[in-house]
Amino acid sequence: MGARHLEDLQIFTRVVKEGSQAAAGRELGLSGAVVSKRIQRLEEGLGVRLLQRSTRRLSLTDEGRLYHEYCVRILAELEEAEVLIAGGNREPTGRLRVTVPAAFGRLHIAPLVPAFLDRYPKVRLSLHLSDQQIDLIEEGYDLAVRIGDLGDSSLVSKPLGTDRRVLVASPAYIARHGGPRTPEDLGRHNALLFANPNPMDLWNFVDSQGKEHWAKVSGNFETNNCDALRETILAGQGIALRPRWDVWQDLRAGRMVALLPDYTHPAFPIQALYPSRRHLSRKVGVFIEMLHERFGDIPYWEGR
Repeated sequence: MGARHLEDLQIFTRVVKEGSQAAAGRELGLSGAVVSKRIQRLEEGLGVRLLQRSTRRLSLTDEGRLYHEYCVRILAELEEAEVLIAGGNREPTGRLRVTVPAAFGRLHIAPLVPAFLDRYPKVRLSLHLSDQQIDLIEEGYDLAVRIGDLGDSSLVSKPLGTDRRVLVASPAYIARHGGPRTPEDLGRHNALLFANPNPMDLWNFVDSQGKEHWAKVSGNFETNNCDALRETILAGQGIALRPRWDVWQDLRAGRMVALLPDYTHPAFPIQALYPSRRHLSRKVGVFIEMLHERFGDIPYWEGR
């Protein structure tokens, strides 16, 4: 890739970021005419139109959107390559875009951000908390933390821990209604359901002999928000099947009681994912290292 062509990519990405050729020119110290000419040269070389131009706004074509994704990635990797070549293992730099599940991210990843930024002040961290399954490559993310099986995926995965579910209720609920002795007893209890988007009302357990038990449950409350569900459990309204990482402090403090201790619920992997590349990005690597340092071989929420 020639220097002039690389400059054209930088101009193109800046035009997209600023939303206009004039604004990009001001940021880069170039005239609007020069910016326009360089974009036109890029389009002619590719044989496609990258930008839709109008008097009111500038937008990407479908081809431009795809090309922009690759340009951003290429420029970011070149930036990191320059840092590595110039300074060996010098501190990472550049923007790091991370997407994590909302509740897990709030409880276990967001608290690590200040220490990470103190340790790596040249990294510009963008932390996105959402339960949506985001396409990392299409949306331009460097790293994701996900819970559950991936199925077929071109992403590279690094294990972080295990999502183990536990059946819980408050001591007040147990005092009023008693606790179930088997999964079959759950049909007589008020189940508080997590809905993402549909209510998860079919719970399965495995006994000490390896036999599966399925329980169809129902209740008077469902929500897609972990905090709302936790508060309803603590208020003594019913029984819920929750990730241990969400309720571990309540269990330790006695605010919740673990039920059916002789039965287990299928567990799910917690993984860090990043797009497949020959070399792991330095900024991604140090973020994963931080997660491993904090979670350890057996995460603290396992209560062991």
